[in-house]
Parts: sequence; C-alpha cells; structure tokens
Amino acid sequence: MIITIYILSFIGLIYSCSIGFSIIGFLKQKKKKILDDTDFEKKQISVVIAARNEANNIIECLNSLLIQNYNKNDFEIIVIDDNSTDNTSSLVKQFIKLADIDVKLYSLDNKTSKKEALKLGVQKSKYSVIATTDADCVVPEKWLHHISNQFNNEIDMLIGPVIFKNNKGFLSAFQTLDMLAIQGLEFGTLYFKAPILNNAANLSYSKQKFTSLNGYDDYKTPSGDDVFLLKKFKSLDSVGGILSKEFIVETKAINTVKSFVNQRIRWSSKAKYYTDKILIFFSSIILIQNIGMVFIYLQLLFVEKYSYIFIILLLSKWLIDFILLFLVACFFERRKALFYFIPVQIIYPIYIVVISIMSMFVKFEWKGRKYNE
Repeated sequence: MIITIYILSFIGLIYSCSIGFSIIGFLKQKKKKILDDTDFEKKQISVVIAARNEANNIIECLNSLLIQNYNKNDFEIIVIDDNSTDNTSSLVKQFIKLADIDVKLYSLDNKTSKKEALKLGVQKSKYSVIATTDADCVVPEKWLHHISNQFNNEIDMLIGPVIFKNNKGFLSAFQTLDMLAIQGLEFGTLYFKAPILNNAANLSYSKQKFTSLNGYDDYKTPSGDDVFLLKKFKSLDSVGGILSKEFIVETKAINTVKSFVNQRIRWSSKAKYYTDKILIFFSSIILIQNIGMVFIYLQLLFVEKYSYIFIILLLSKWLIDFILLFLVACFFERRKALFYFIPVQIIYPIYIVVISIMSMFVKFEWKGRKYNE
C-alpha cells in the first residue's frame, strides 16, 4: 500500500505541475496586448461554415456575421451543407436573398464529414485568410476586425477562445467547467509556444499555408479537423492566439445525456491518432490522474487504513483544478458554473475513464450518422 501511495503522490505531483504550468501560461497570455490598430491593412477574409442539420442555429450564426464591424466588401461567407436532412439549406438560401453581404451555399456531393465540407469551403474561397466557425455559434461583432489585425503580424494560424452559452442545470454546468479547463490548457500552452489544442469554432489560418501543408489530415475520424491541422501548422512555428473578451465565440451546450455521451465518445475517438508529444503527455497525465482518483475513491469506500493520505491526495487535485477553473471562469464570466465544482469533481474521474473505454469499443452517432470509431 505504501508503494501505491508513493505512485499516486508522484502522479499527482506531475499533474499539479502540468496544470500549474498551464495556469501561468493562461495568466500571461491574458495580459498580452492584442493588435488593435485601425490603420492596419484590411485583410480580405473567407468565412467557412460546415453545416449539417443546423436549421435551429444557422440563421443566428449568419446574423452575427451580418452585423460585423467590418467592411462588407472585405469578406465572404461560404456555407457548406453536409447532406442535411432538415431545412438547413433552404434557410440559408432565404438568408442569401435578403442579405446585403456576399454569402454562398454549396453542397457536398458523394462525400460526407465535416473535414470534407471544410475542405470544399476552402477550395471555393477567394481570399487569402480563412476563418472558420461552427453553424451553432455566435461570433462577436469585432471578430473579423481582430482576425484581420493579427494576420498583419506574420502568423499563419490564429486560435480564439470558445465558451458555451449560459444555461441552467447540471449537464450544462458540467460541459461549461469542462470547456473552461480545455480553454485553460489551450491558451496556457499557447503562451509557451507549445499549443496542444484549438477549436474550429474560432480558428483562422492562411489559405496558402493550408494548401502547402496538404490541408486536413487523412484520418477517418468524424472530429479532429482542428487539432490535427494545428499539428501541421506548428511545424511552421507561426501559431498565434487572442485571449480577449472581444474575441470570444459562444456555442451551444448539448442538452441531453445521450447526445452528450455520443459527442464525448466522438471527441475521444481521435486520441489514438495523436502524434504531438506534448498533447500525448497532457492527455496521458490527465487520464492517469483520473484513473488514480477512481482508485482513491475505492480505497476511501472500502479501506480505512491511510484514508487521511488519500483524502489529502484527493483535495490536492481539487485545489489545483479549482485554481485553474476559477481563473478561467472569471475571464469568461462563467463563475456561476463553479457552484457545481464539487459534484463535477466527484463524477469527472469516473466519467473520463468510462468515456475513454467506450471510445475504443462502442459505436456512436453524430447528427444522424453512425460511426464505428
């Protein structure tokens, strides 16, 4: 048992140092000044949106682009309908008729997947900067303005913050806290020029560099278009990011447990294809630490000996997690989600272990499509 305690302590130390590293990076990234000079040359931008069965969301997304604080002649919107079975396409066509901005709609033929949709959007684009968001997102009014300014600073990829919209209930809070942790890791590692995560809901990149890097990966995964593309752009050493409230993209949380589980299995299923050493390290230490937490739960339930040590190990993890989540929640103005911190912390280790196992064996569904991996 003593050896087990030493192992758990060592794992906890590595985990705490890793999260501490991210906390420092997040705070420093938040303090970085962003380029906001109206005298910069205005970049022409192609906004690419892949949409599948987004009839409930696509118009709100397009409206947020319609009111951009940006010259309407300097950007275009390209919507790719990925074989929707609802009226997404017809709604976009109606929007095009009424809008006074350049909006185009294309449909995927003989192919399916978000990656193929985005790839088609890039092929159809006419400008040198590609900006992507998701069809269920709302972008801030200065979104394109900030993207343009940053691409005057010799970067090839720009990472932006993403958060779930405010909503009530435990499931929403669980997703919000999870996303806050992801954002903390994303921008914490970015500051040290070792980014491991990004999000296609708020992502921009050079079309020319995208083409020279052979675009998206060839993995047959329904997700990962963003993180695998990041791996390619990291080789150019020109990935930047903006951690500003004026640049936050809001998206919708999943509202049913079944859809949530399917989404998380889909996200987790791509982990087997990771090749980035830093991403593998963070993914591994987080998984191992949470497996350790499950073991601690069992010890506290069934073994009285050394229980005080296991409680200390448990609280140590909770403390470093709370510091990260509190700081990120303050930035994103999601402090109310912290009321669910303790129940989420209790459930999270079991959740992450179960999802990791399910991603290896369980078929999942996404927007009406079934996948084997």
